[in-house]
Amino acid sequence: GSTVTVENNGTQKIFQILGSHETNPSQGRISYKSPLGAALIDKTKGETITIQVPSGVQLYKIIDIQ
Repeated sequence: GSTVTVENNGTQKIFQILGSHETNPSQGRISYKSPLGAALIDKTKGETITIQVPSGVQLYKIIDIQ
């Protein structure tokens, strides 16, 4: 149930990481099994992660974790 604020391409987004049965990506609720959710596990504030998506690689900087 962590809430993570990330920055991607200059835009900040807030995601709540939940179990797969509780997700709703349009409301910022993502699964810990999703590519982004899995990449955020065990990371800390200030780290940058990379995610492979169909359109290429996306970089996310972790701004805050609650």
